[in-house]
Amino acid sequence: MRRKVIALLLSVCMLALPLGGCGSQESGNSENTSAVNGKETQADGNAQESGNGEAVKLTGLYVSHSLTKDMNELQWLQELEEKANVDIEWEQIYSDWETTKSTRFASGDIPDILINATVDSDYTKYNGLFMELSSLIEENAPNVMQMFEEEPDTRILATTKEDKIFAAPKFQGKWPATNTVMFINKEWLDNLGLEMPETFMELKEVLKAFKEQDANGNGNPDDEVPLDFNAYGGNNAWFNSAYSLTNLLGATGIQLTNWGQEGYFAEDGKVKCYAVDERYRDFLRFMSELYKEGLINQKALTSDYSTYQSLSRGDEDGNALVGVAFGWEETDKFGPKLYTQYVPLAPLAYDVDCEPGTYDTRWRNDYSGLNMSANRICMSAKCKNPEAAMRFIDTFYDEAASVQVLFGGITDGCVEQTGDHSFKVLPPLDADMDPGTWKWTNAFAGNGPMYIRRSTELEMAQDMTFAVEERKDYDAVLNKMGESDYYPQMFMKYTDEDQNTMALTQANINNIIDNYWSLWLTGESDIDKDWDTYVQNVNDAGLPQILEIRQAAFEEYLNK
Repeated sequence: MRRKVIALLLSVCMLALPLGGCGSQESGNSENTSAVNGKETQADGNAQESGNGEAVKLTGLYVSHSLTKDMNELQWLQELEEKANVDIEWEQIYSDWETTKSTRFASGDIPDILINATVDSDYTKYNGLFMELSSLIEENAPNVMQMFEEEPDTRILATTKEDKIFAAPKFQGKWPATNTVMFINKEWLDNLGLEMPETFMELKEVLKAFKEQDANGNGNPDDEVPLDFNAYGGNNAWFNSAYSLTNLLGATGIQLTNWGQEGYFAEDGKVKCYAVDERYRDFLRFMSELYKEGLINQKALTSDYSTYQSLSRGDEDGNALVGVAFGWEETDKFGPKLYTQYVPLAPLAYDVDCEPGTYDTRWRNDYSGLNMSANRICMSAKCKNPEAAMRFIDTFYDEAASVQVLFGGITDGCVEQTGDHSFKVLPPLDADMDPGTWKWTNAFAGNGPMYIRRSTELEMAQDMTFAVEERKDYDAVLNKMGESDYYPQMFMKYTDEDQNTMALTQANINNIIDNYWSLWLTGESDIDKDWDTYVQNVNDAGLPQILEIRQAAFEEYLNK
């Protein structure tokens, strides 16, 4: 099949997550002339149905991970096209999509199929641009229907408040229940004759020893970073990053659900925001003490994710430099040379100015965020052959195809099918590449549409095997979460008016809360002196109105 791909020399704006984790994300007008396969072509964006059995021609757009190879080289994708009898001219977007998509969508010029390119608000903001898919799914997509029936939350995820479906979601039910593990350097503990800490105050003593006693044993007592975190960049990263210090808030009894939630959580069925919770104030006061004593990386506030990762992989002489840090999985976080030094540190009990056990220790539960995502694939309302396009969309949700979407192709040497419903993820063919990087290079991975069935047997690669094993110390705490404190915002549905209100109001709130935490952490401002005025300012910015809107949506979700 003749394949066409327009590869744009840009790099995708991604959420700062690890390669193994989530989870979980341009060009000018598509009528512009582009160099495709060495020729000048003119794409009209319309499907053309052949009357003689030839493949239906469609156009497609994929917002790609920066590592993913040219789609021309993905044999598994070509096989899906052949199975659906379509020939797709692809446009592969590597960056700046969030900056340019508004112009693209406003022009009304979009391809037939879009993958990883939309959010819920696009369907109302650009009313009429996208195809409503409900009947097409029922009539042409048995795999998607199977997902909706076996995993009802996926239908909720895909359905708007007006009971319409504009995009199909994904389900990859093999991922663990949290994206984040706190790791500690066990070799450093052994070097200094220390036990694993179990409380906040015990952690402080361990961090002091790491800082003062040359924990890595290289003769330099000043190169150790006792505790590191990542919360640099846009999108209110302190509250939304999977590797922020706010992971530790669960020790105060605050149950967080999924990363990137702007500080909102549920407690006893009531939606709250921890940014104005006194437990957050007390927690941040303690973190400020650690920072003042040099126990937290002094450069963390200005270090991006790649710097955060690099520091965890040690110096050029192979010495570990970080004592405690957050990550997805040990080989991804610390690299092939140092990962054996690190072990998971179980969730700590909060004992700052109180006895251990005062609070019910929790840890952020990310199962829904890691295993489900909305808006994986959608269709233009102008698609001339929507039935063919939907048949192609449905091929992604086939059992074997879904495994390949996530891990890479069978014929590409990434996956082996070992039985009717069993598969084995193979080691990277490139011995110098870790499994996570290999996966993102050869597959859509977490960005793709798929249905990984719970019944499918998967023998995972080393990184996923480690990731599951590392979380065993977290299972008991994660299992404490109940219906009244499970707050998966991804399932909440809002009216256009409410969405607009929340977007504008949240921006005003973020201007306040995102400006204060770093001042308090570094000691540039006094949290106790600021607190009452800070809370009043956040409330005046509209927090009560947002909480009211969120509460109504939460109760509606609970009643479904």
